[in-house]
Amino acid sequence: MDFGEKLYRLRVARGIYQKQLALYLHVSVGTISNYENGIHSPDLKTLSKLASYFHVSADYLLSRTDYISPVDALEQKLIDQYTTGDIMNAILELSSEGRRDLVKYLTMLSACDGASLPSLSGPGPESLAFESPDGEPGSEDMGAEDWKEVPDDSSV
Repeated sequence: MDFGEKLYRLRVARGIYQKQLALYLHVSVGTISNYENGIHSPDLKTLSKLASYFHVSADYLLSRTDYISPVDALEQKLIDQYTTGDIMNAILELSSEGRRDLVKYLTMLSACDGASLPSLSGPGPESLAFESPDGEPGSEDMGAEDWKEVPDDSSV
């Protein structure tokens, strides 16, 4: 998806008219139309204003990433002293096997919590299968009561 299409979709999804966006950016409605139709591209200052206005990153608008949240979301505190960015950096330092295990663990936690992870691109669900307590591949609809308790090793 190119810049113009992303801009159009963001604008329409938020119920904003071209005229409203043009007023915010101090440009003409025709300029907004030209951006959306790929005729012109905004300068850096305008690109930054668009990213702020729609609460997305400039990298998202420029199709450098599919990560739609603004960069300042990485500074959000999750628990204790850990931010989203800290967790992401820790994940990036894991081996590919460690990342796969993490996704499996998160999928299990989400299922136990009654939530579901956002769609993850990459390997299909068959590579994220868990083993059930009896050693057979489990299904994603298993509840927390179907998993064996693992003894706490902290008393060792």
